[in-house]
Amino acid sequence: MKDKIAIVADIHANIHALNTFLEYIKENNINKVLNLGDFVQIGPNPKEVTEIILGDSRFINILGNNEISLFDIDENDTSSEIAHRVWTKKQINEYMDDIKKLPETNIVEMNGLKLLMIHSRKGNASGKPLIYKESMQSFEEDYQEFETNFILFGHTHEKMLIEHHNKIYINPGSLGCSYNKNADFVILELQDGQIEKCTFESLKYDKNLVIKDYLKNEVPDREFILKNFYGYSI
Repeated sequence: MKDKIAIVADIHANIHALNTFLEYIKENNINKVLNLGDFVQIGPNPKEVTEIILGDSRFINILGNNEISLFDIDENDTSSEIAHRVWTKKQINEYMDDIKKLPETNIVEMNGLKLLMIHSRKGNASGKPLIYKESMQSFEEDYQEFETNFILFGHTHEKMLIEHHNKIYINPGSLGCSYNKNADFVILELQDGQIEKCTFESLKYDKNLVIKDYLKNEVPDREFILKNFYGYSI
């Protein structure tokens, strides 16, 4: 029996990218989504995205560094980055208890496979992107305690598929904040205890709607975010 699942990461409060993705999985009869974290912050629609992520039974969710950073905010810090966190937390305050219940890692068993869900490098959830400059051994050692050969991670916004020592590492890219400005994700087809096919998908959506929401919602730090993530200057 074949299972087809979607892998997403780094939605970053982009409701327009998320809606485009939801249309795709509906049309393709995909009823399981593994969400690797960072679904709040950066984008202009944290409440709308959180409602879907937590309310849609197709989603299995873990925390990313953007969720974790909301748990303990130094509100005496007057930086624009903290202002953005405070604003985000206010938008999703009614969901904070549910978000805090999400795990930082999860092993999902499907079709005879154990799939590890993790957002970023072990012990570095709030750090810079997961980059292993030392060697693949360093990469491998971070995940060996989980006793699985299939590691799904996000955080870098870079699509990646690496096979090393009979282990498979997959990063689907970013759904809501990709470098190519599309909605990036992965479709995995599982059969007989193996990954039969891994397809990197990239869907276009209307970025102008996202920009309008930043301005309409008066998102803190929007000038920096729009310029650096969307190439748009206010």
